[in-house]
Amino acid sequence: MMFKSEEELIAYYKSYGKQCGFGIITQRSHRFEDGGLRYITLGCARGGKARNRTTNVARPRPTSKTGCNARINASFSEGVLKLLTVHNTHNHGLSPQKSRFFCCNREVSLSVKRMLDTNDQADIRMNKSFDALVQEASGFENLPFNEKDCRNYIDKARHLRLGKGGAGALHDYFARMQFKNNGFFSLMDVDDEGRLKNVFWADSRSRASYKYFGDVVTFDTTYLTNRYGMPFAPFVGVNHHGQSFLLGAGLISNKDIETFAWLFQSWLNCMDGEAPKAIITNQDRAMKNAIALIFPKIRHRFCLWHILKKLPEKLGSHGAYKDGLKSQLLKCVYDSQTIEEFESCWEVMITTYNLQENAWLQSLYTERTYWAPIFLKEIFWAGMSTTQRSESMNAFFDGYVHARTNLKEFVDQFDNALRKKIENENAADFHSFNVTIPVVSISPLEKIFQATYTNSKFREVQKEVVGMLGVLPTLHQKDGVIATYYVEDEIEVDDFIKEVTQTVYFNEAEVDVKCSCSLFEMRGILCRHALAIMRVNKVKKMPEKYILDRWRKDIKRTYTLIRSSYDSVDARPEVSRYSRILKVCYDVATNAASCDEHADDMIEKLHAMNIIYRTKKSPQRPLEHVADTAVDASTVGSSKKVLSPLVVRGKGRPPCLRKKSMIERVKPTAKKTTQKGKRKQPHGRDIDRVDTCRNLFGQTVVGTQESVVIQPAQNTTELLDLSETQLGDGRQPDLNKELDGTQDRGPVQD
Repeated sequence: MMFKSEEELIAYYKSYGKQCGFGIITQRSHRFEDGGLRYITLGCARGGKARNRTTNVARPRPTSKTGCNARINASFSEGVLKLLTVHNTHNHGLSPQKSRFFCCNREVSLSVKRMLDTNDQADIRMNKSFDALVQEASGFENLPFNEKDCRNYIDKARHLRLGKGGAGALHDYFARMQFKNNGFFSLMDVDDEGRLKNVFWADSRSRASYKYFGDVVTFDTTYLTNRYGMPFAPFVGVNHHGQSFLLGAGLISNKDIETFAWLFQSWLNCMDGEAPKAIITNQDRAMKNAIALIFPKIRHRFCLWHILKKLPEKLGSHGAYKDGLKSQLLKCVYDSQTIEEFESCWEVMITTYNLQENAWLQSLYTERTYWAPIFLKEIFWAGMSTTQRSESMNAFFDGYVHARTNLKEFVDQFDNALRKKIENENAADFHSFNVTIPVVSISPLEKIFQATYTNSKFREVQKEVVGMLGVLPTLHQKDGVIATYYVEDEIEVDDFIKEVTQTVYFNEAEVDVKCSCSLFEMRGILCRHALAIMRVNKVKKMPEKYILDRWRKDIKRTYTLIRSSYDSVDARPEVSRYSRILKVCYDVATNAASCDEHADDMIEKLHAMNIIYRTKKSPQRPLEHVADTAVDASTVGSSKKVLSPLVVRGKGRPPCLRKKSMIERVKPTAKKTTQKGKRKQPHGRDIDRVDTCRNLFGQTVVGTQESVVIQPAQNTTELLDLSETQLGDGRQPDLNKELDGTQDRGPVQD
């Protein structure tokens, strides 16, 4: 029997082995100097002797080798491969139905690889992807691979996709992004040894959107993102829908003044030297000092939620904490209408409960202008009073990164998260333009906001419109065109109603209104008290100064025209070609499935095309055609090698799971010490339990769990044979005719 190529011979013997129930391997081969095959020996996968590479004689590795001598030999002569000898006797059982488990018969096709790649990048777990493949194939037995093969492929694909994964890969990524879009900004800070310390980057869309929404930002560093322990430091703003969005991000190795100053200066340079008007952070001292150094003119606010969260820890030991101290402190914070009222209330609290020596309260009072609402009421905060925006962004990233994420993988997943955020904004834009929220009153002012504001912001206006119907305004005095009103309101706090009185000033000539609650100044939404006074004075047209461009839906913002500098999901050329072909095939299949005639015609043509492309070699493409997929970092910026950072131990974020008791921690530890199949001997050695079980092919197996020896079955069955007398006639191989004989190959165990 003769074969045109090595591939044809291997495919033939592999098919024969799969039909009979054994796997094949290349046992030996020799090639000419030009690389052409001289001779080859293909044999049973269970041939050869077991090699125990472990030094632990008590735990030898399992082996499938039985010294089987089944094999074929072929040599190259006169331009073809000719079979010389055939040994077709096996010393082990055969199982045609289970031959799909042999390595030579397992292969993950390109279509499956592409599906696995897509699912992996969408963060779909492998077990779900494999279950879908099993359902599509109508059973495990119809798949030419197993779940482990899929996992191995994804591990390899990730390795190729991420490259080095550390600072070098991150540097290359930034260079590639800058090559694709000049608006991409990045800076890397290295130490004297060339090791990465800090990094900052912002895509072109974030930089362009800063012009519209960069007035207020939150900044938080309590989130650990990667294997090096570098905290993630996002600059987060809020858009016209009230959604959080990124204005830049950094990874830092330390939380000192120098590091924060470098990061803030990098962000300021990225935004062309234009600082925000206000920033919200936690009480970190180094962060506070760095902000004062880099942003001396902006308004800095501490997160009030974090401060109040510390009350039980700092004041819980006081005897009167639950009997008046806590409520008195909250009254100072939330109920003070003027600065003088806050100062007086605070002094009464300190005196009443003898807290003059409490260092924590002293520091809070010293920094009261950073957190007390009464000192911050005249500043626009876009509805933000805490670092919740940054923390919600951190929680959003929880679905994309984990503690072992390397630097390059983090930036890749950062792109995925950014895509999701932009898609959410696009969906909200569509909803605001195509869905109208009905008005809840006959007020013409509500209709104005309905036509101009995004739906999310209009709902906030509606909340105030509904509240307007429940307030009671009273004219207190009038001085020329300026009238002063007292507006009685009821606020629901927990389970009780609190009555409050707000003061509203109204200028009839300029239609100017100002309320003591300062909701408009802080959030850009007119409060119910101001709306009530406008209704009393029969204002029919809302002044433009109360319709903020920031919340409008009828303004074309140029940043929406900019595509973010996404890196290619998978830049491999074969993946790109496959996606293009598959898209066309989907369309053809959809149209051809309309009737049997079209379907049969399509299948016939596809089979013909498959034969053509399978035998036709692809031409070599010039390198310049794919040069844009792998831009070297040296083309943009410095080509100096950047080393990965050392693993640092940061403050981190609070644990997301509750802390377990000592008993709960001991129980799983005790379970781990008891392993199935092992028993402790007095001298401390682990001895494996000897088990009797059934192996893959159904034979009885006797031995330890670590060393398996198959006992050959007693009965034998005659199988098809491959003999020398039937080979070498030059006919095309036919498995059903060529491989026929009576030689023994071992028992069939199916």
